[in-house]
Formats: sequence, structure tokens, C-alpha cells
Amino acid sequence: MPKKYSEIEKENIRKALFREGGECLRLYGVRRTTVDELVRRAGIPKGTFYLFYEHKEALFLDMLETFSEGMEALYLARLQELDENHIVTSLTDILFSIIWSFYSQGLHRFLDGAELELVLRRFDEARAEALAARFHETIRTLFSYFSIEDEDDIGSFCLGYEAIMYILLHLDRIEEKERTLRFLIRGLVLQMVE
Repeated sequence: MPKKYSEIEKENIRKALFREGGECLRLYGVRRTTVDELVRRAGIPKGTFYLFYEHKEALFLDMLETFSEGMEALYLARLQELDENHIVTSLTDILFSIIWSFYSQGLHRFLDGAELELVLRRFDEARAEALAARFHETIRTLFSYFSIEDEDDIGSFCLGYEAIMYILLHLDRIEEKERTLRFLIRGLVLQMVE
């Protein structure tokens, strides 16, 4: 008979799986990450993993969807703290925190179409399309808060932001990761507030 977990225990297990799943993604990618490695790192029995997820791809998709859902809420909360006297620095910090979180959680691996395909092959196309549409719409929404009226400009800022995110795939090759990302994001922000 499977062990019953309290809500707090379930939340702690889920957090541990997200944390270790992100680390495994960052280090190994989807293909080389195993359920055995995930449970060893999370310190849970293998059977417990299957109480939460049908397979590792379900964990990874949950991580990606959870990040996507929280990104806009995080951004809006951070906008409330925006220092109007230091708008460029404040916006740079906010956008950096989102991108850095995406990278730190290992989710940047999904920017590589092959890695994302390994996860999405287990799910129907509609779910994959909905996730992609939500991600792009969230980025568009983030930039629309700045009263940018020209649709072409919003589109350009979105493309710039996405381009910066694609750099995450090769960030391990860059010596000063955080400084480099901040510099690129600041350039985008300067264009935005100009």
C-alpha cells in the first residue's frame, strides 16, 4: 500500500523534484536524466516519484508550465517595486531576475527544440501548442505594460528578449554569465525607454 503524504510533505517532495529536476536538466539534459537519478537526488523512494508523475517528461513539463504561469505574476509583482527614478536599472533587474530564474532552473534546455521534443512527444500537440502560445503571449504582455503603442515595436522587443534567452543555451561558455546577461538586457531596456 502506497504511503500517504500530508500536503506539506507533498509540497516538499514537489519542490525537491523541481530543484533536482532543474539541476539534472542543466547537467544532463532530458535524454540522459533518469528517474533513478531524480529520486536519488531528491531523497525519495522511486515509487513516490510515480505517485506524482507518470514519467520524467511529465515532471519536466510541469516545471515548464509552472514557470510560465508564475512568470507574469512575478513580473507584475516586481513592477510594483519599480523605482521610477532609476527606471533602466530597475527594469534591467526585473528582466534579469526572470531570465536568470529560467536558466537556474535548467529550463533553458527547452530552448533547444530537440530537448523540448523529447518531453512533448509524450503529450498531445494541443498541449505543446498551448504552452508555446502562452509563453509568447506572456512575453508580449510584459512589454505591453510600457505603453508601447506600435505593434512592430512590441514585436521587436519580444524578439530581442527571446534572442537574449537563446543565449542561455551557451551561457556556460561565457566567463562572466550574470554580467553579460545584465549588459544585454540593459541594452534592450535602454531601447525600450528611449
